[in-house]
Amino acid sequence: YMKSDRVPENLLIGELSRKLYFVELEQKLLSITYSLASDKVYTLDRAIPELIEIINLMELEQQAIMIEINRIRELSD
Repeated sequence: YMKSDRVPENLLIGELSRKLYFVELEQKLLSITYSLASDKVYTLDRAIPELIEIINLMELEQQAIMIEINRIRELSD
């Protein structure tokens, strides 16, 4: 019984953590975009690896979301 009481709280904490992670990625993306638009020193050569890293991290997070969705579905069965 206690385990099922913890599931909603754990899910909330997990989703808040996920939201924080996406906010951090969004901040990085905005920073890169701003730097490209406003700073002549910041070049595509510097931006492209950072953008690829962000894309990769977002893909990993999407995979984690699907794993969590499947886990929650299994808990509800």
